[in-house]
Amino acid sequence: MRPKLLYRGYYIAPMPTTSEDQFESRVAIMALDGDRTLQQRFLDFEPLATEEMAIQRAIDGAKEWIDREASLKSQTTVDRDLQRL
Repeated sequence: MRPKLLYRGYYIAPMPTTSEDQFESRVAIMALDGDRTLQQRFLDFEPLATEEMAIQRAIDGAKEWIDREASLKSQTTVDRDLQRL
């Protein structure tokens, strides 16, 4: 079973696929507002030996992307506030 989880307000859905004798590590990341999708991103990572490894890589990579997004949004807010001074 492929896990789906919520992390910092983003929905993470790993989507590993088979390719020859490996699993492609892929993930969909969505920011939702009720039933409405505000933002979505699809990321591909390196192929791995097992489906479990591909799922974990997708989750870890999604969390890294979400953390960077949060950091960028936070910095943008700080920059905007500094410009008002």
